[in-house]
Order: sequence, then C-alpha cells, then structure tokens
Amino acid sequence: MIDIFREYMHRLTGAFNTEYGQNLQKVVRFFAWSLSDVRDEFNGIATYRSIDKASGKLLDDIGEKLNEKRGKADDRFYRIMLKSKIAARRGDTTANGILTTIKNAFDVDVRGMKIIKHEDEPLAISIIDIPLDVAKTDWERNYLMRRIKNTVAVGVRVHEVRLIDSTKTTVLVISGTNNAIIYDAT
Repeated sequence: MIDIFREYMHRLTGAFNTEYGQNLQKVVRFFAWSLSDVRDEFNGIATYRSIDKASGKLLDDIGEKLNEKRGKADDRFYRIMLKSKIAARRGDTTANGILTTIKNAFDVDVRGMKIIKHEDEPLAISIIDIPLDVAKTDWERNYLMRRIKNTVAVGVRVHEVRLIDSTKTTVLVISGTNNAIIYDAT
C-alpha cells in the first residue's frame, strides 16, 4: 500500500498538495489500500497461470486450455509439453526459428545442435545433436520427436531427429526416423 500511496502522491502536482494537504492524503490512502488488494489479487492470478509454478490438477487445467492431454507424463515433462505447444504455435519455421522453438520449449542449449539438409531429398532435413536430458523415457522421446517434426514448415520433411546423451562415459545416440527409434551406444 505504501508504494502505491507514494507513487500517486509523487505524480500529483505541488498545487494539489499545498491546497488540499491532509484531506487529499486521506483519500489517496483509502484508494491505495484498495488498489494494493487488487494488485495482490492480480499477482496471485499470474502465479496461478504460471506453467513453471503449477502442479497436478492446476497443470491439467492449463493443459486443457491449450488442448494438450497429459498422457503418461509427470509434472516435469508435462510442463515441457505445454511449453513446446506454446512455442510451436508461434510458427517461426526458419532454421533459427526451429532452434529457438527447441530452446524455448525444451529448455536446452542449442549451440551444439545442427540442422542439416538431407542429400537425396531437397525438402528433407535432419536435426541432430539435441541433448537427451529432457526426455528420459521412450514415450517422452517419441513425443519430443513428434513435436519437433510438427514445428517445421509445411512441405518440409524431418528425415531424422538425433538425440544425444553424453553425460556418461559412453555416448548414447538415439535417432528417430519416420518409422523407428534406433539406439546406438558408442
């Protein structure tokens, strides 16, 4: 309340302060008290709508508004699903746009990722070296690959999505094509 009161009094000209003095301050205090309640309510609504802070049923309600079903996902991955849906709706289908969508949706570093044109087919691309930290189960990997494939422009086919896990001593490469997921531990 004090912040709103001080800000409002600061915005008034000196003529109001000297002529009306204490009575004006009483009125401003009354409105500042009410406005602070309204501000607190709006902050609560913003917290309520935050994907990062929501969990359980509240997260399901947000997903329902975005038309994204939870399926087998836990809260952590469901947040990723919702963020990826929002990022995909932005519709930037350039190479940088695809990388930005992956970065925003899955919260991964895109510096090592590459988008490569497929040699045999002019409108086919491969997206390689996506960190595997995001998707821990096969279901999550399949979802991630489908979401990435739906991000590209109409007419462009994603030939391969390659996830890489380099956290261990061996490098696990998971490639997803249109038909299969292939595991390759090297």
